[in-house]
Amino acid sequence: MKKILSMSTIILIMVTFFSSCIKEKPVSYSGLYLGQQVSGTEPQLFAPGFISTDLNERDASFTKDGNEFYFSIFAGSFGVILVSKQMNGVWQEPEVASFSGHYSDLEPCVSPDGQRLYFASNRPLEGKGDAKDYDIWFVEKTVSGWGTPQNLGEPVNSEKDEFYPSVTKDGTLYLTAQYENSLGGEDIFWVPQIDGVYQKPENPGEAINSARGEFNACISADESILIFGSFGRGDGQGGGDLYISLKDENGNWTTAQNMGPQINSPALDYCPSISPDGKYLFFTSQRADMPAYSETQRNYKDLLSTFRGPKNGRGDIYWVSTAVLDQFKK
Repeated sequence: MKKILSMSTIILIMVTFFSSCIKEKPVSYSGLYLGQQVSGTEPQLFAPGFISTDLNERDASFTKDGNEFYFSIFAGSFGVILVSKQMNGVWQEPEVASFSGHYSDLEPCVSPDGQRLYFASNRPLEGKGDAKDYDIWFVEKTVSGWGTPQNLGEPVNSEKDEFYPSVTKDGTLYLTAQYENSLGGEDIFWVPQIDGVYQKPENPGEAINSARGEFNACISADESILIFGSFGRGDGQGGGDLYISLKDENGNWTTAQNMGPQINSPALDYCPSISPDGKYLFFTSQRADMPAYSETQRNYKDLLSTFRGPKNGRGDIYWVSTAVLDQFKK
């Protein structure tokens, strides 16, 4: 009980501090994609001062109708999922999602049909007690919002961590895990679904995975494009890069390519996702310098260990037109 109370206190501080970081909303925070516009193929901060703030934001997922935007804020080793909703044409200040806020939750992914939201969480199976390892969970759409969180269970979840769910339109699941057939550390796995039941996770092999760590895989709705994070491969730009693989005419994954300096930076770049209409690529990057903090903000930061990310600094959410993918399709 003490752990849950402590986590609740942390969440309150995180969200309070997040609200204090939000600048006055400009009139443009209305309409599709929060009224934001991205020009050309140059990555840009997404909704600066409203979504991307002085905290460590990561992950990005819109609902099918484009009226709800889910993302995470992460502090030290604890995450919480937030949502901003468009109501009467105006996007509301982000708040803790209905299913989040008691344990560490992150990496929300709304299914292409909008009926499920998958996420990673260290919550216990029975919903109370001490936190456990990270599993893949989901909530289903109801007439009043999202239902009760459900653990995806075996064979997807194991005694080790499972992270970053991403789902195709036919229900095939991609995730990060370290199963017995991993090539080295954590790998990307895919999990077919037959009659609504997930089968044994499969390793896509050396075209995707390596002896290095792979993480945060985003699969396109039609399962033709896979974008994921990796580091230490020798062709990287810095702290960790995004890679892309395409399916060939035989249904095999092509050897993953580094997405290059147009997308990647010397800092950590990770957490890719594709918008429901397929027009935009979202990802998290720590390329921005840590801003100056007031003394009060430093106290908040110290209390939560740090609002910085795990490697190079805080994370922000960026977006870019999926036209950047055309060069790889050739």
